[in-house]
Amino acid sequence: MKNQERKIANSGIWSDSIELRKFLILAAVFFLVIGGYTVIKELKDFVFINIVGLRELNYAKMLSMVVLIPLVFLYSRFVDLLRRHQLIYLYSIIYGLGGIIFAYFLGHPTIGLANTMQSSSRLFGWFFYFFIEGYQPFVISLIWAFVNSITRAEDVQNGYVVVTASSKIGGALTAALAWFYLNSRYVSCEPMSVGSYQLIMVAASCMLLLVPFVIFFLMKKIPASHMHGYEAVYKFEKKHEKELKKQEGSLKENLVSMFSGLYILFRYPYLLGVFGMIFFWEIVNVIFNFIRLSVGQAAAHTPTEFCAFLYGQICLFHLVGLVFVLLGTRNFIRWFGERKSLIAVPLLIGAVICYYLTVRTATAAALAYIVLRAINYAFAYPLRESLYIPTTKAAKFKTKSWIDGFGAKLSKSFGSCYNIIVSSVASSLLFSVHIVFFAGVIGLWTLVANWLGRRFETAVKNNEVIGVEEI
Repeated sequence: MKNQERKIANSGIWSDSIELRKFLILAAVFFLVIGGYTVIKELKDFVFINIVGLRELNYAKMLSMVVLIPLVFLYSRFVDLLRRHQLIYLYSIIYGLGGIIFAYFLGHPTIGLANTMQSSSRLFGWFFYFFIEGYQPFVISLIWAFVNSITRAEDVQNGYVVVTASSKIGGALTAALAWFYLNSRYVSCEPMSVGSYQLIMVAASCMLLLVPFVIFFLMKKIPASHMHGYEAVYKFEKKHEKELKKQEGSLKENLVSMFSGLYILFRYPYLLGVFGMIFFWEIVNVIFNFIRLSVGQAAAHTPTEFCAFLYGQICLFHLVGLVFVLLGTRNFIRWFGERKSLIAVPLLIGAVICYYLTVRTATAAALAYIVLRAINYAFAYPLRESLYIPTTKAAKFKTKSWIDGFGAKLSKSFGSCYNIIVSSVASSLLFSVHIVFFAGVIGLWTLVANWLGRRFETAVKNNEVIGVEEI
């Protein structure tokens, strides 16, 4: 009997044609979103470094935290006013059209890339960086929130593997195309081929503009009964729907609603635990990203060669991530469960960090960055997103925007501060400083992962809804 139940649970979306169709359409969304974001994200660092300078990059990461705060409040208000799919329409159009506008100004002779004089006073570089920084909390995070709200807990193993694999294919394909294009004879011979970067930016923005059409198709083809997700949360939301509408209208209630996502974050330790999972990852990510940017800029002879280097690395990261998804993610979660899988993330990342600290070469830095990103986006990211399944809509959309927006930028600020501090540490002490720092990060990360995994499994087992007291 137990084997039969396990077989049914593991079959998931494969035994339900409508669920399978739903996740295949969502896979197309992730292909477009991650495919576009992959090339835009690398342009973010490349453009900023060539306009403002590498030294200011750490300060840009810290300032982005402050810039995003009012935007998160505005997003929280839109969550109350619009339906889930309408939010995706809005932000896809904003970032799609915004990307095309920024692409145009990249070619401006004074404020764009054609002006090769780096200066911290060149505001366009800062605006471009902050705009792309909003892509993560207001586009990718929003798509994941939508997926979490329409996914059942038993479909995580198979459904999230489908969408994650599609995102890796999209990212690898666009990064490879950008790499081949920048290495082509026509482009590579030019020291600063501005038109090439404009073309890449426009193509990525057009991919994002296709997302509303795919979501519209999803809403038309999938019955409403298959858009509930975690049933306990759906029943709770329906029960309190009239109450929530009564609260809307007054300025006071609107302000309370805008702050509710932040309140829920601090009210529930479970959501603080989710924040912790992102916080520790982003610290590691910022440190290793700065290392690989430093290595890449030093090795490149021209800006175009530097940009091609970045795309080559990202293509490899997506390919390695795809292998992880196809061979390991689903089986690992199925064999070991959510808690042990969450614990494995910091342990695997700790092992990669140990490798780099032991070897400490340019090749080791590049390899470590690729593997770290692959572990996070192919394994840790879908695990982390599944933690939102037993939470309310307010937690999925509002609190998640605070975690992925302000919270992620806060952790990037910590990582950037560490980069600034270690830049003045004597080389003879650097290894010891790294060991102590990373040991603390990995140790705390493992403790949070263990507790969070236990809490998730208990919530799903008892059919709990987390975040119910904001009503």
